[in-house]
Amino acid sequence: MGTIWLLLAVLNASAWFFPAPIDKLGWVLRVRPLDIHRDYLAQEDMSLYSLAVVLINRSSEARQHIPLKLARNTGDLRGAFVGSDGTTLRSHLEGIGGKQSEERSQLAFGRFSSSTFAFQDFGYFQLPETGEYELRASLKTVEGVISAPAVKFKVIEPTADDILASQAVPLEGQFSKWPKEKQERAVVQQIRIGNKVWLFYRKFLSSELGGKVEFAIRIAELPGKVVDFKVDGAFGDHNPLTITYRETIYTKWTTTHVINSVDGRPWTAAEEKHRQEKLKREAKLPAEKK
Repeated sequence: MGTIWLLLAVLNASAWFFPAPIDKLGWVLRVRPLDIHRDYLAQEDMSLYSLAVVLINRSSEARQHIPLKLARNTGDLRGAFVGSDGTTLRSHLEGIGGKQSEERSQLAFGRFSSSTFAFQDFGYFQLPETGEYELRASLKTVEGVISAPAVKFKVIEPTADDILASQAVPLEGQFSKWPKEKQERAVVQQIRIGNKVWLFYRKFLSSELGGKVEFAIRIAELPGKVVDFKVDGAFGDHNPLTITYRETIYTKWTTTHVINSVDGRPWTAAEEKHRQEKLKREAKLPAEKK
């Protein structure tokens, strides 16, 4: 039985290499997300995730091709997100292409070349609305333009039942003095997506601008709903947030995440040094200038 399960796992992992109707000109192009999930929240930070791009030579002879990394820079390798209505999302790299290069790599028959890219390498940082999307990739070769089978993505909005816990983050700095209807808001939430639970940091537009989510980032995977969930800090003045919790009621160990309140990324030593220097400068200012 163990051998059967191992064989199934190998077949599943390699199935994306199998021939597809879209393959032509003796080339096979494949794109595959390297993260472990395929459902995302609206406006989730996609720059954290990576894609594998694979080019296989299935012709009867050795061939030359532009190295994949270079092909991305020259615009010969393209990737575009298309919504369920057929609309192509605008890439931040739209219209940008580097100078054509004469550099070529040799690829023997039956061999492959692969490279890893971030979503932002194709000009995408977020998927804006809920719904179904396809990532469509193409590569310009000497023989012609080839395409990869589309990769499907789903963008969701968590239901009230999916949000297991939510902690509002107060606003600080000059923006906290604005009228409430002009203020953005931020929350740290435990959200269930499928059979997993994730810790998210999300920001929302002001009620005056509609109140829709404008940013979301996955901080960590959780074992389930965690306890003693607490968020210290505020957003609006480039300071850190400290998130603490215990994974279960049976453990005394506390898990801590310190993140940048601007982008939700882990707070770095350099950022903390800059913050401490700022605090020292402010402490020396006369009271009326603070």
